[in-house]
Amino acid sequence: MITALQLIKDQLKEAHEMFLQTVADIKEDHLHKNPGGKALPLGSLYAHLLYSEDVIVQGMIRGKAPLYTTLWKDKTGASAPMPAMDDKWEANHVMWSKKVKIDLTNMNKYGKAVFTATEKYVDSLKGKDLERIVDLGSWGKKTVASLLCGFVIGHANSLTGEISAVKGINGAKGYPF
Repeated sequence: MITALQLIKDQLKEAHEMFLQTVADIKEDHLHKNPGGKALPLGSLYAHLLYSEDVIVQGMIRGKAPLYTTLWKDKTGASAPMPAMDDKWEANHVMWSKKVKIDLTNMNKYGKAVFTATEKYVDSLKGKDLERIVDLGSWGKKTVASLLCGFVIGHANSLTGEISAVKGINGAKGYPF
């Protein structure tokens, strides 16, 4: 019988693998291109996923400083870190997304570090750890399981789909299959 923890571990690895396969062939000239409408550039979507996972897992769940503020400070490949997830998030995020410049080589390295740190943390969990409640202030209280499933795995899958669509708008193949 598969446990909830094993399912989360498997789904996390699959979400990371699909994301990495989807972004593997992003062209440099597509990173900052405005796809039109309300869609955001590929580079900012890529950075958004990595910064979000870093903040959610290292900061919110573990209570530690995110990698981009410590070991990866000024080395993430983004010209500016993603704005804080606060009351002005939506406007600040759109503005950041349209201005941030991405160095794909360094972003790939930061991504590997974020995914490795997340998977290492999740691999260290015991089943009962999934029930721990994390107080997110105005966002409410969530279990570790809920954060990992919705805010990390679900978010990775959603952004992989968004990136796939924007790649298609740019004339590239979206998903790798």
